Amino acid sequence: MVTSTKRILIVDDETHMRTTLSDILSDEGFDVDTVADGLTAVAMCESHEYSVVLLDVRVPGIDGVETFRRIRRRHEDLRVVMMSAYGRDELKQTALEEGAVAFLSKPLDIENVIDLIHDVHGTALLVVSDDMDVCQSVRTLLKPQGYRVTMSCSPYDALELAEQIHFDVILIDVLLPEMNGLELYLSLRKLAPGAVVVMLSNSGAESEQLARKAIHNTAYTLLHKPLDLPQLGRLLSRITRQRVSHAIKKPALN
Repeated sequence: MVTSTKRILIVDDETHMRTTLSDILSDEGFDVDTVADGLTAVAMCESHEYSVVLLDVRVPGIDGVETFRRIRRRHEDLRVVMMSAYGRDELKQTALEEGAVAFLSKPLDIENVIDLIHDVHGTALLVVSDDMDVCQSVRTLLKPQGYRVTMSCSPYDALELAEQIHFDVILIDVLLPEMNGLELYLSLRKLAPGAVVVMLSNSGAESEQLARKAIHNTAYTLLHKPLDLPQLGRLLSRITRQRVSHAIKKPALN
């Protein structure tokens, strides 16, 4: 088997898309292979070791979803990013639930694709807060530790992100513009049922009540602001260990 820690496989039946993505990713320092159909993609994954597979949903032979499933059956740790020019919400949810890293809509945001590939092996964390101090402190703490951190100050942007990207952990500020954190949590639970959700609350009674309602509805736990960053780090380490062992156990609330 040929081994490379920075090898990408692009699976797309559009010649222009394969060539464009290959040229861009090669310039980023990746070794890139391209194929036009699903069966060849499955065979390539048997003979090469890839960091990431970029896989279009509509490819000849077996379609992208079946290609994804066959690859994942043999290579559980391989990161697969699905792509599609068609808005298929049921396919998005199925692919993300079955382990795809992301489901990106075409035309692609190339910078987003590059960032995703560079960070793809870290635990994926979404932080939803309009408190810039919270966002910046979380990013500063976690990025050097290998977490893939995405920020959103808008609940609606967060919902859109959750439709496209698989997140392992989501931090939700209870007090948000446009909708509160409990409402956002209930909506995100439908889009990202496998994500571990941590609510962020200030000391106010309303904020505390909303956060505890979310926990009653299976959110993982509650952290108070201002955030105790070492406590957050320990909590995320615990969540990561539990996810690896497939034994998520919520901590007791004070």
